[in-house]
Amino acid sequence: MQLPAPMEAASNREELIAYEAKRREAEENMRAPPEPVRARIPFTACLQAFTEPENVPDFWSSALQAKSAGVKTSRFASFPEYLVVQIKKFTFGVDWVPKKLDLSIDVPDFLDLSRLRGTGLQAGEEELPDLTPPIVLPEDTRDDSMNSSDSPDIDESAAMQLAEMGFPLEACRKAVYYTGNMGPEMAFNWIIAHMEEPDFAEPLALPSFMEPGPSMASLGLAATPLDNQPPEESIAILTSMGFPRRHTVQALKATNNNLERALDWIFTHPEREEEEEASDDLLDMSDIMEPNDNTFSNANTNSHSTLSPDQDASGPRIKDGPGRYELFAFISHMGASTMSGRYVCHIKKEGRWVIFNDHKVCLSERPPKDLGYIYFYRRLSSC
Repeated sequence: MQLPAPMEAASNREELIAYEAKRREAEENMRAPPEPVRARIPFTACLQAFTEPENVPDFWSSALQAKSAGVKTSRFASFPEYLVVQIKKFTFGVDWVPKKLDLSIDVPDFLDLSRLRGTGLQAGEEELPDLTPPIVLPEDTRDDSMNSSDSPDIDESAAMQLAEMGFPLEACRKAVYYTGNMGPEMAFNWIIAHMEEPDFAEPLALPSFMEPGPSMASLGLAATPLDNQPPEESIAILTSMGFPRRHTVQALKATNNNLERALDWIFTHPEREEEEEASDDLLDMSDIMEPNDNTFSNANTNSHSTLSPDQDASGPRIKDGPGRYELFAFISHMGASTMSGRYVCHIKKEGRWVIFNDHKVCLSERPPKDLGYIYFYRRLSSC
């Protein structure tokens, strides 16, 4: 859960305004800057900003088959066993230079999100048709050498949203480009799949000339009309992220060719191919091993008892439960700049806070919970 930090909700807003005026005056008169003032923002204000409706200007409506204005409201379909909360401390200045916000947020030890559970369709609402947006692929430049000098079509707002999470800006632009401007979520998955590559943070470089690949006919292959054969452009986007073609085709077929759902399917079925390859061996062993019907039935009952009630059988298996959590760890960034500093971690063990940094592990008498960047909560077993 990414929580914004609304500076306008700071409890010491007057101090911040006065500090900013003094800082500008000192800068103009070439004097030493005043002592920095840290913004104190209530955690409730961050949570309120997260739950408020958000305008989406370029929302692609499957009902209109076009981009339109939309309103997004964030709610929980289910509550996980472990909840990770990120405070959006890294942002960009007016000059597009990354900067870190100096914030103090009263993050609670116990968190109750029960009121944020989604309840499905409301009165008067209708679900949008489950249609995949048109996929925008990079244009072929073999017939127009001038296209190589043009800047690629990239959703810069999506790239900036990813960069706020701490990823290199050029990597974020590549992620948005190679996923066809399908939004920050799909671009984030591309980043995770490619972040170990040596040119991960290098600027996007497009080839000025592309050789046409061999056609199906030249390879002696005939196109087989399959009712549920996924579009080649969808397969190309997923395989460009490093996934095997066979796994990609399976994912698209299982999700009715919905690109975003197919990506989720791939991540939730990482061993699908291995399971299928081993299926023949399992069938051969069926004559030797006799399953215990009672054991199988009990295992099925237990495995479904903690699943989300609205989770369909083909989707990921998740454990739902109450929305009450207890803080057990947090990560802090030490340093005033996004380009420097280090990370330290505090973990609560046996009722005491322990600090872990790059050279020691010891007890923490006063853990700076208000200065954290990422917080880890564990769901309470009893409410």
